[in-house]
Amino acid sequence: MADRVRRPQRFDDFLSELTKGREVFQTYKDALVFAACLGFKRGRKVQFDKTGEPINLHTFSGQFDAAVMNAIAIADVGDPFVMANNREEEKIRIFEEYACGGLEIMEGLLGQAQLSRHEALSALIMDEEKSGGILDIITGLAKG
Repeated sequence: MADRVRRPQRFDDFLSELTKGREVFQTYKDALVFAACLGFKRGRKVQFDKTGEPINLHTFSGQFDAAVMNAIAIADVGDPFVMANNREEEKIRIFEEYACGGLEIMEGLLGQAQLSRHEALSALIMDEEKSGGILDIITGLAKG
């Protein structure tokens, strides 16, 4: 059974920037959850091999985090049994790959922005909320 969530090593510096000063994301976990939702919403799932320091799965123990992981995995494979204990590693891998895709999207958008990273990230979050909202998508998935 998996007990850690991997994060792509190539985004170590970017994740540090996203959580610097804790202005938008308090933790790497928060940034990864947002990135996974963004990656899922935009259909960007990216495999990776090189990992930074993994995050303990217990860090994702809140109801929202578990609902996000479960909803993304179910929507991705179309099978609610992906939530079974014997498929935990598959569910986490799906989350990790959408998070990697979301980080790619974020890095690309923030790199093009004429604003500071904080302003550009805040604008991205607000744009996502206006365009159907990532939380609305995940909530809809969780409802059925």
